[in-house]
Amino acid sequence: MLWLIIGLIVGVGGWWLVSWAGKKKLGVKWYEWLLTALAVGFALLAIQNFQASLAELEPGAAGILLALFGIPAVILEAIAAFLVWRRQKGVKTPAPAKAPAPTQA
Repeated sequence: MLWLIIGLIVGVGGWWLVSWAGKKKLGVKWYEWLLTALAVGFALLAIQNFQASLAELEPGAAGILLALFGIPAVILEAIAAFLVWRRQKGVKTPAPAKAPAPTQA
């Protein structure tokens, strides 16, 4: 039952994220979507390993596996969000300086 709920959350969340990015015209690049998919995959792996280790009465292993897969998930998603944010912020380059007008003597 847990995985049915998690699947619904991931599906609805992914649909919302794609439609929200389209409405905001964020222009997310393919590698940012890939980083997000990898982050979701790592997060799901962390949840599954945590749940399975607790079911086997191994709370120490559960915490280690949660950190082992959860931290990379957070880092990958932070990188993807930063890349999108940096591009949307738009680094403005200064206009090239005009050459001085020639003077006639």
